[in-house]
Parts: sequence; structure tokens; C-alpha cells
Amino acid sequence: MIMQSVKRMIEEMLGDISYSKDSNSGRLFPFMCRVGCVKKRPPRHSYFEHILEMGRIDVERVLKNKFINKDVLTFIFPERWMSVHEQQQFMALMSQHKDRDKLKQVDIITSAPLIIGSFHREQIKILEWDDD
Repeated sequence: MIMQSVKRMIEEMLGDISYSKDSNSGRLFPFMCRVGCVKKRPPRHSYFEHILEMGRIDVERVLKNKFINKDVLTFIFPERWMSVHEQQQFMALMSQHKDRDKLKQVDIITSAPLIIGSFHREQIKILEWDDD
């Protein structure tokens, strides 16, 4: 039940990103990527409290080329677990990962310019809320 709510929350944030992994124009990665750029809310905002740890374990798996047993990865503010150098390399490491062919989709909610800079604008949605 909680997992369905989390999936729905991610879809509400990123679901209208129209960039298709099947598009030949500017495809960067061998899997679909959707990125939510959070402008004003900090990671500790209550909106994120139930999902804040999503992807923490997978960050380490990507950085160290360890086994990934999922076809969809979701990262919520992954920059909290990486150095600046790792943030710059994160998507390159993921696209070279030994399990990259298993991946169908990667969703990232972040405010880190070093991560956002790895994507085309069609893959990015600026996330703002009425109470920001």
C-alpha cells in the first residue's frame, strides 16, 4: 500500500515528462530518465520525509559497479550521499554499469546542478509547489 502511494507520488511529480527513450534525438542513456529539479524545498521538508531514503543503497551500487536487482531506480536527493566528483560522474557510471541493460527507467528528484547538468531539458521538470 505504501509502495503504491510512493509510485503515485513520483508519477505526480515526473509523469508528464514527455522525453522518450525511443527518441533518437539526443538520447543520452540506454534507459529512460526523468529528473525533477526541486527549486525551493530542502530535502528535510516534510513533503519528502517518507521517501527521503529512496535510492540510498543504489547510489553505492552505481558508484561501485555492484549488482543492481531492479529495472527501475528512484533516487531522492542522491547528492546527499555523494562527493562533488561522484555527482559529476554519477550518470556516466550508471550508463557504463554492468547491469545497465536491465534498467528500464531512472527517476531522480534533486536540486544538484552537477546531476541536472547530465540531462537534456526534455528530461527535466522544474518542481514547484503553491506553498514554496
